[in-house]
Amino acid sequence: MDVTWIQVEPIDPVVLGSVRAGSNFLSTQSYLPGRVLRGAWAEWLLAQGLKESIPARLDGVRIGNLFPCAEWQGLQYASPLPMSALSCKREAGFRSEPSPAHRGHGVVDVLVAHLAYHLLSERGASFPVPFAITCSECGDRMEYSSLFYSVYRRGAQTHYSRTRESYYTQTKVAISRYRRASVDRMLYNVTGLSPRCGSPEGRGSDAQLALIGRVYGPSEKVEELLAALNTTPIGALRTRGLGRVKAKYASVSGFEPIEARLTRFNAALREAWMDLRRLAPEPQDFRESPRDTFFTVDLLSPGIFRQHGVPSLVPRLSIGASFLKPVFWLTRPDLASGWSTAWGLPKPTDLAARAGSAYVFRWDGPPDQLVAALERLESQGVGERCDEGFGECVICHPFHLEMSER
Repeated sequence: MDVTWIQVEPIDPVVLGSVRAGSNFLSTQSYLPGRVLRGAWAEWLLAQGLKESIPARLDGVRIGNLFPCAEWQGLQYASPLPMSALSCKREAGFRSEPSPAHRGHGVVDVLVAHLAYHLLSERGASFPVPFAITCSECGDRMEYSSLFYSVYRRGAQTHYSRTRESYYTQTKVAISRYRRASVDRMLYNVTGLSPRCGSPEGRGSDAQLALIGRVYGPSEKVEELLAALNTTPIGALRTRGLGRVKAKYASVSGFEPIEARLTRFNAALREAWMDLRRLAPEPQDFRESPRDTFFTVDLLSPGIFRQHGVPSLVPRLSIGASFLKPVFWLTRPDLASGWSTAWGLPKPTDLAARAGSAYVFRWDGPPDQLVAALERLESQGVGERCDEGFGECVICHPFHLEMSER
């Protein structure tokens, strides 16, 4: 399936509904779910008088989630930070931030090293110390923080930068659905994603917010989607002046083909295996490197999984005649919900694995069969309700190779 990267820039604040904490607060998500774009496309087709053709036009197109970043030079990609990425508790942040004011002690990914430790321990290796990561700058412990980041390249230098979103809040008067008039002493707050965000350059400056993501489908349908987004507001409260956006094609070069990512991930695993093998009391008892092929499935949006009808935080994959279970994973619980404009009702709320969750699978079959299956998995998503944007994933996330502080 063809893959196209698109970029959406808010003109007005955008309210992208999330799970409500209370009846008088309407908050927003920090990323743009693909289902919101799909709904805007359907509304545009309705306005064109093409109601009967909506199912056929939307068929065969999967719209991924779009992630926030600052419009800045040399953008490589934008993504949620994997749960295997850790930063110093005392001075969190990327060491390679463009602005010195934003720099921390660095962010490092521990999945490859942790996986090698786990696999060697399964084979009976005994290490003198438990697996633990501390900050190389100050020696303090490191922890995970949920955030979006982007990668920029200026000349020969690569910069990792945290996305610093800004928000827009209004207090509004509640309107009675029966009288179509204001309700006495009933107010609510609306928070939207601002069109401006913090600039990677710092110094108190701001930049245009851009939301970057992938669309899977024919190029002519992607062109129609962009035309719809450029004339149709998105999100909530569109009749009150919110939700206008500008959409266009994006130039993203930070994601290699799956085969290249798979090769680099396994090469890094073999190197970490050799390094940790030397620490075992009797390293000669363990082979030089793993013989099987390992790959990760990293969630870019909440994933909904079930095992025997029971909600689960762990997916299972079917590749050819093989049924794969993860050998190692990092995840946390979340809620998957939404609102159906067509029904005028909330969608079901399900237990979900949080975006950023990482699952490692082992494969002992032919490599060519694996690559083709992983390409389908990345284009279709994993788990349930993938057509709503849940379960979007990336195979062997590029950040897993960052095993020294960035």
